[in-house]
Amino acid sequence: MTRSARTIRYSRDRPGSQLLSGLMLVISLGMTYAVWHNARQQGEQTLKTGFNFRVRETVERLEQRMATYEQVLRGARALFASSALVERNEFRDYITLLQLEQHYPGIQGVGYSVIVPKAGISSHIQAIRGQGFADYTIRPEGERETYTAIIQLEPFSGRNPRAFGYDMYAEPVRRAAMMEARDLDKISISGKVTLVQETDEQVQAGFLMYLPIYRKGQPHDTLAQRRTHIVGWVYEPFRMNDLMAGIGGERAAELGLEIYDGETVAGSAKMYDSHVLPDNRHTPSPLFKTVRHIRIADHPWTLVIHSRPAFEARINKVKPQAIAVVGIIVSGLLSLLAWLLTTGRTRALAMAEYMTREFKESEKRFRVMADSAPVLIWLADADKRCIWFNKGWLNFTGRSLAQEVGEGWMLSVHADDLQRCTDCYVSHFDRHEPFRMEYRIRRHDGEYRWVVDTGVPRFDDNGNFAGFIGSGIDITERKQVEEALQRANTDLTRFAEVSAHHLMEPARRLTIYTQRLRQCLKALRDDQEIGTDLDTLEREADRLRSLVRDIQLYLAAGEPHGMVRAEDANLALAAVEQRLSARLTALEASVTAEKLPQAVLDRARLMDLFAVLLDNALRYGRPTDTDRRPRIHISGEREGGLSRYRICDNGAGIPAEYRRRVFEIFERLKTGGAVAGSGIGLSVARRIVESRNGSIWIESAPQGGAMVVFELPDGK
Repeated sequence: MTRSARTIRYSRDRPGSQLLSGLMLVISLGMTYAVWHNARQQGEQTLKTGFNFRVRETVERLEQRMATYEQVLRGARALFASSALVERNEFRDYITLLQLEQHYPGIQGVGYSVIVPKAGISSHIQAIRGQGFADYTIRPEGERETYTAIIQLEPFSGRNPRAFGYDMYAEPVRRAAMMEARDLDKISISGKVTLVQETDEQVQAGFLMYLPIYRKGQPHDTLAQRRTHIVGWVYEPFRMNDLMAGIGGERAAELGLEIYDGETVAGSAKMYDSHVLPDNRHTPSPLFKTVRHIRIADHPWTLVIHSRPAFEARINKVKPQAIAVVGIIVSGLLSLLAWLLTTGRTRALAMAEYMTREFKESEKRFRVMADSAPVLIWLADADKRCIWFNKGWLNFTGRSLAQEVGEGWMLSVHADDLQRCTDCYVSHFDRHEPFRMEYRIRRHDGEYRWVVDTGVPRFDDNGNFAGFIGSGIDITERKQVEEALQRANTDLTRFAEVSAHHLMEPARRLTIYTQRLRQCLKALRDDQEIGTDLDTLEREADRLRSLVRDIQLYLAAGEPHGMVRAEDANLALAAVEQRLSARLTALEASVTAEKLPQAVLDRARLMDLFAVLLDNALRYGRPTDTDRRPRIHISGEREGGLSRYRICDNGAGIPAEYRRRVFEIFERLKTGGAVAGSGIGLSVARRIVESRNGSIWIESAPQGGAMVVFELPDGK
């Protein structure tokens, strides 16, 4: 065939070859789009799973916080139930010991509203004015069937004095909640209100929680009895923005939260919005949004939770982009291949030669890519023998390829895992099925590390089984986290068991001594034994109160009480020393401190941490020589990305075998006597430090005594 003839035939074949290559391009691009779309949906689904988890976590935190505040209200009612008349100073001391600002964010205070008979309004006002409140009156004025008045509200400072004397029963929303609490003898909350404590600045939506107080000694089993014997309500006012502070944790900015009063989403019912933008600016439509209905004290709230750009930015965009790029490239290559195959045998032979070179180059690229991958990759042939390991594997084990091939890799597997590992490998190999297993393998430095190994079968172009290819990932850190969670669960289980015993014993003693006191009072009016019994009752009551306070501190130690940021440890320590000044003076103890580095922790828990460790040093770090006075020295320094602190005393020290045990719940080296504590203090310190991924331990102090050392890293 002449050159011109070949050219004419090639020209005739060209339209057909162009049509075929174009069709191949369309089909391959369509497949690329389908795979890209599927990868994108998978990324969104993974992110949606994380969103749903964060939503459940936020709802649970809100419900748990409100359940805690219900217990505070029940404690206040118990105070009124235990006494015929609760004096103003008794109520103030009780609320002060709760430390509302540190442990119960969002509570504006705890108060008591009393029912005032219509005929006794004047005498009531005179009685309150006689207590030193010359301007006291019942507000608002006007005639109505029932009057109430707020006569106690602690802490009685800041905004709270504005509510003194206010008749909450005169306002319909509050009255509905008060009537529900009275008639059902349960906690109830009001709808959305504006608290009388609000000023003209930073006005927040609010609500109130009520619990009825009935006349002491009178029954309140029926509706009629409750309405007859009601004397007032203990209550808690809340400001929504203050209540929700810290509820979303360290990543609160990733989610938007709106709370509506009732079961519908209406603008007038909105009580809280976590992200209100200035100038009426609107954010783009969120990728994820959900509406949850919850009931607080049987009152409905509607929560609207949506994702924000900071959360949506975590979606995996790399995989879809890589699929799109690779798919477009492959589509072009397939289209070009189809065109070349249709242009004649010569081009086909040339393409075959080109593909052969490409295959070899592809194999070379695979080995280069596998060697640079941050995973451990291996290949096995059809006879179960490993024939190749990438550089990641060889660098990890510190062995050569010649040492690892065959069954040499098994020498690095932990002896306790080897049999299980080989059984899984052989059984799945025989069935030609993928497998996934976890085992320990020795690293080049001698440390055994946990890896998760995934293997899949390989087949040649004819469908014949060719062996396995697998990859391993180091999961040691994940295992350590799982072990830490297991230890935490064990701690909580032991805490529940032991705390019941510790709480029951003081209560039992109170009962016994009360019975003895009753018998003595019948026979004698003035007896020294009565005084002794009263002292015992007071001491046991103080011990019980201290124990409950320490338990509350322990339970709150794992969560931040405000923003976690770099705090001045020197200021926090100075505040704690001021709080303990009377005790330091009584013990003739001295505290010296060097300049301390900043600590990445919320201020409330940083002060709790110093308070616990100073209290422990004052209790157990006293010198054995009574002529010496307690001396406590505090120092610290920065090292890398963490801050380290040391609290040294000049006491007798702690034996090495007990230095780990004292951080366990209810573990004490000394029991009874004047220095006996609850055994919770150091476990609170450990819980605070470990919540920030820090460490705490005890060493011997240079001058004798014990030295508590703790480290707080900077990381989030």
